[in-house]
Amino acid sequence: MNAHKPTVQPVGAQPTSSLAQERAAELIQTLARQHNIPAFALPLRDDQVIISIYIGLLVHTDGTRLWWLVPNARGRPTPLWTYAATVQAAAERLAAHYHELGSRPLAELLPATGREIGRGAACLAHNPRP
Repeated sequence: MNAHKPTVQPVGAQPTSSLAQERAAELIQTLARQHNIPAFALPLRDDQVIISIYIGLLVHTDGTRLWWLVPNARGRPTPLWTYAATVQAAAERLAAHYHELGSRPLAELLPATGREIGRGAACLAHNPRP
């Protein structure tokens, strides 16, 4: 008979986090402390976490490496994925992407709704609210 024994944690013990969650937390703290950039993590699976930094700037980690789609690789026939092995290297490069994205019009970052945003802005410009 091969019975499954449940694992029991001591009273008051914190649940253990995965390496991916630890790496995500480290990146979020580094971005906040060193670059004043807010970010938050979304667990994807037990072994992978996504860190949301800005519109179109999502970082994936499995605890070993961090990878993301380069947002300023316009004009390429295929998306450009890049990665970093250390949190510090990722934070430096992501900060540059963040500031570059921040300089773009919002309508450009949201192509599906860009026309609606542009129309709404034009409407407000011609018909200001009291």
